[in-house]
Amino acid sequence: MEILKPFGPPLYKNNITINEIDKINNYIDDVLIIDKKKKKELDASNSLVGKVREEIFIEKEFLEKDLLKIIGPHINKYLISCNYKFHELINIDSCWVVRQYESEYNPVHSHNGDVSGVLYLKFPQKRESEKDGSISFINSPNFFLNRGYITLVPEVGSIFLFPSYVLHTVYPIRKNKEERRCIAFNASLKPSPQI
Repeated sequence: MEILKPFGPPLYKNNITINEIDKINNYIDDVLIIDKKKKKELDASNSLVGKVREEIFIEKEFLEKDLLKIIGPHINKYLISCNYKFHELINIDSCWVVRQYESEYNPVHSHNGDVSGVLYLKFPQKRESEKDGSISFINSPNFFLNRGYITLVPEVGSIFLFPSYVLHTVYPIRKNKEERRCIAFNASLKPSPQI
């Protein structure tokens, strides 16, 4: 686990296991992509800002039964490392898979909720430049001794968490037909029950 502080809001960087990657990829390949009707019903491409043809919402059952068990502990590690309290009640408000291909990108945007994240499941090996397919987090303009952004190159298994208000962008991949696949999500922290 690593906490990055290139500017005010801290960013969380860690990795998930190969078994977790395989479980999520199998669900996407064997349930979401193969079933044309389900894929159409869960199409998220028109409701998101990305210039990406294929974005698909994750089904609530898989999200609650499997994905939250992977994401939840990372959210709590992030909160604790930022001197925030452990949260038993984490609500994933929205969650979707992004299947990005050549020339597709996400413009600068922010999210809803308290904590947002991105979890990488596939990433092209060969790229024209280091920026191809990478993600930049933006907090402010550049000033003396203050770089207002950080660009990170993900790997398969990378998970990044950040406050939902942090601006970010995803660069296009050039001259490469490989898929860049990730899960993006927004989480809200419910107040802990009073005892």
